[in-house]
Amino acid sequence: MSTNQIRMWTDNALEPVDYLSADYQDFEFPPHLHDSYAIGVIERGAQRFSPGARSSLLMPEGTLCVINPGMVHSGSAGSDGGWRYRMFYPSPALVARALAEDGHEIRSFDGHVFKDDALYRQFELLHRTSQCFGDLLERESRTLMFLRALFSRHAHVHVANGRLLQPRTVSLVREMLHDCHTGPLSIGDLAAEAGVSETQVIRSFTAAIGVAPHAYWVALRIERAKDLIRSGHGLAEVADRTGFSDQSHLSRHFKRITSLTPGQFAKALH
Repeated sequence: MSTNQIRMWTDNALEPVDYLSADYQDFEFPPHLHDSYAIGVIERGAQRFSPGARSSLLMPEGTLCVINPGMVHSGSAGSDGGWRYRMFYPSPALVARALAEDGHEIRSFDGHVFKDDALYRQFELLHRTSQCFGDLLERESRTLMFLRALFSRHAHVHVANGRLLQPRTVSLVREMLHDCHTGPLSIGDLAAEAGVSETQVIRSFTAAIGVAPHAYWVALRIERAKDLIRSGHGLAEVADRTGFSDQSHLSRHFKRITSLTPGQFAKALH
């Protein structure tokens, strides 16, 4: 029997932001993505992290871990007994707010693991304050101060969206996947949009992104499903609006990617 323990909540200070505290013994995250940044600390053990098509790396105990929005990644235990971590998922708009910027500059991380003891402690304080829903002013202040310190120390400014820096075929296919949330969508549709063969679509996209177009599309639709659940839509409607055949189909993919069922995710928001 799995002994994975997961607690998730949404903190509405500043803007709705999802928080996660989890102890994973045997769960493996398949390739997926987030519309937000994913930022956290490893409290025990280690996580094996695979960023897209690049080689995997270890996120060990006592380190900060960061993932850019839209980056396909997977994760699994990197040590015996799994790993325990705390995460939160601030939007690019919230990051721009913390940095007092207009949001046109894109900040991203070239690395994914940082040993920064001061920031580690700062993160744990803001995370625990959110978990007990402490004073609103404190929650807001800790969040903004942490984000400003993290991005000032470890992130870089990129003048163009990452999608524009990819090969033309990959960029066109990715845009089409983002625009089509419900389907139906075929490999022929993607090939026609890019003006290349079906095989070339799969080969080029997988080499650049680290996952085949169909897997990327499922992960993208799960992100859309989470947004709809946050907005209060019923699960049957969410399944329909994200192109899954029924609620069971949605639930199967949702749990495979997030470790929670859609119902558990919805319950955690309240």
